[in-house]
Parts: sequence; structure tokens; C-alpha cells
Amino acid sequence: MFDEKVTRLGTNSIKWDRYNNEDIIAMGTADMDFMSPPSVTEALISRAKVGMFAYELISDSYYNAIIDWYAQMYNWNIKKEWLSSSPGIWAGIRICIDSFTMPGDKIIVHSPTFHPIIDIIEQSGRSLVTNSLVLKDGYYSLDFEDFENKIANNVKMFILINPQNPSGRVFTNEELIRIGEICNKYKVLVISDEVHGGVVFVGHKHIPYASISEEFAKNSIVITAASKAFNLQGMTHGILIIPNKHLRNIYQTALTGYDFDFATNVFSLAAVEAAYRYGRPWLDELITYLQCNLLYLIEYFEVNIPKIKVIKPEGSYMVWLDCRELKMNEDELETFFMIKAKVALTFGSSFGKDGEGFVRINIACSRNILKEALERIKGAVNSII
Repeated sequence: MFDEKVTRLGTNSIKWDRYNNEDIIAMGTADMDFMSPPSVTEALISRAKVGMFAYELISDSYYNAIIDWYAQMYNWNIKKEWLSSSPGIWAGIRICIDSFTMPGDKIIVHSPTFHPIIDIIEQSGRSLVTNSLVLKDGYYSLDFEDFENKIANNVKMFILINPQNPSGRVFTNEELIRIGEICNKYKVLVISDEVHGGVVFVGHKHIPYASISEEFAKNSIVITAASKAFNLQGMTHGILIIPNKHLRNIYQTALTGYDFDFATNVFSLAAVEAAYRYGRPWLDELITYLQCNLLYLIEYFEVNIPKIKVIKPEGSYMVWLDCRELKMNEDELETFFMIKAKVALTFGSSFGKDGEGFVRINIACSRNILKEALERIKGAVNSII
């Protein structure tokens, strides 16, 4: 199923058609070159056959699919009234920033960090504070001393991304507890972006931040979606889990102003419900395939392109590559991959200063596409040695 080559050129794909060049292999944007689960397609066709696309109540069946998913996957019993939504992850984060902070307030993130988060914070008039992850022997760890020192300096919000983007770290229970203790000590609200939480590799476990304790739940909002795990990005549907009634009321008030609470996309509701209710077997097969792709990629770089180091992810299908031994600046690195190798990646400078010299590659594609891309990169590297 996942070995099938899916041609996306000419389909208005942001990932592939943005380059207007059929010679480019697109491995940057974080969506998958796999067909979504058949259960989702069937649900969308069934919904389309209704022939009426007017305002729709959010059904108990939709809510129960999410509730059951969290109970089965994470042993976390969430309540219907905790659930809200947004038109995508970024919109949900922006609404939270606007609702729970003021212009000029400080918001802290790990660095390197998912680049739209940087843009959202800065364009909302807030002040970005970064806590650099520590890279040693190919592994990123947390600098809690720096984190607390910066938090203590009047930070109002922490945006946690777990699994972390771009490193692929899946934070442990102990790490999350330490984060929560620091944030609660200084009354810093935690917004936990967990959209990649559905794709976690063997030996690791995604832990929803608010599931750890009642204290953490009261001081946090979890933002997630079925999008990354089931390739539903075009549905632009985010799910918010807000156990704290006071925070929930503030968020719901903001939604009323945007009219997002009333006009929820009917196809998004159908797709999310089908994914969570019937998509588990498909997701299990996906993770197995991605793990094989990851192993292939790691071994290929070690044997054929040792100058580029793989930061082994614990979750997600985006892999962070350390290209600093190539000794190229950011412009040279982009030219090298785009022009010489003809492989389009996401370039590290957009993830902040800590991302310079790195690139991010998407392994959610058929093995043949991955092999071809790696062979191109090998040939380009060999041509400059």
C-alpha cells in the first residue's frame, strides 16, 4: 500500500507544484505522499452524497470518536465539554496567543522550532524568547536551567511542541513533569502543540501534556489534529482540549467573534471521525513503513554520505539533518540541494539561529522515491569532495 508511487504533480500540491519544476523531488512540506485511509475517503464520499452542505451540528459521534481515541491510545479520559476546535493548528495557536497574552508579552519556545510559530509570535506583536535545545552526539536534550531562568523573567506563555519539530524528540514523562513544575511555579500558561503525536516510533510513547496531572491540566491547552497522522492537512481542522473551564470560556468567546464555533466544515467533521474511529490499523501499518524508511535513511547516510549526520527522530516523519560539515552558508546550502541535487527540503535557517546548517527531510513517501532522493544527494556531495 505505501510502496505505491503517488504522482502529485499537477494536483495543486503545495509540496510538489510550488516549484513549477517536474525534475525536483519534493521532500520539504510536512504532508505525506500516501493516500489517506480508505475509511476516510469512504466517509467523505458518503457525506458528499447527502447533497446538502449547510450549517451542521457537531454530533456526539464525532466527540465520542475523539474521546475513545484518547482513552485507547493514551489512557486519558477526556470529557466532551473539554473539546473545542479551530480551522487548523496555526489558527488555534494564534487565537490562544491573542486571547491569553497581551502585545509585548514574552512567549518562550524551544529552539530550533517550527518556523510558523516564530512568525505567529512576532506578527502578533509578542516577544519571542528561545530556550535552545542542547545537541550532543546526535541527541537533543533540554536545558532546564536556561529554561527556568528565562521563564522567571516575566514570560507569560510557553508553546510546547511535542513531538518536537524539527528534532523529532518525543519528550519523556520526566521531562514533561519538570517542564510543568517550572511553568506552574511561575504561572506560565502552556500551549501544547501535539499534532505529530500520532506518529511515534517503537521504544517511545507520546504523553499528552494535560494528562499528566490535574495541576498541569488546569494550566494548559492541548492543540492537536488528525491531520499529520492520517494525511488530512487540507481539512484544516484543529482540535483543542481545554480541561480548565475558565480558559475554555475565554477561548470559546474568541471563537464566537471569529464565527468558527458556528460554521465548522462538514467534511472536516466526517474525516476526523472516520480517522479516529476506523483508522488505527492503517496508522499501525504506516508507522511500520516509516520506521523502515527511517532505518534505510540512517544506514544510507552513515555508509554513503557520512558528512551529513542524521538526528534520529523518536516521532514524526520529518527528519533533521546536520549538514554543517559541508561548510556551506544558508544560501549555498539551498542552492546545493535545490539546483545541484534537485531535492527540495526545508532549510534550517527558517527554524531560527539554532537551525542554521541543518535541513529537514520528509520520509513519508514510497521507498523508491526516498532511494532516488538519497542517490541524488550522494551524487551532489561526491561532486564537491
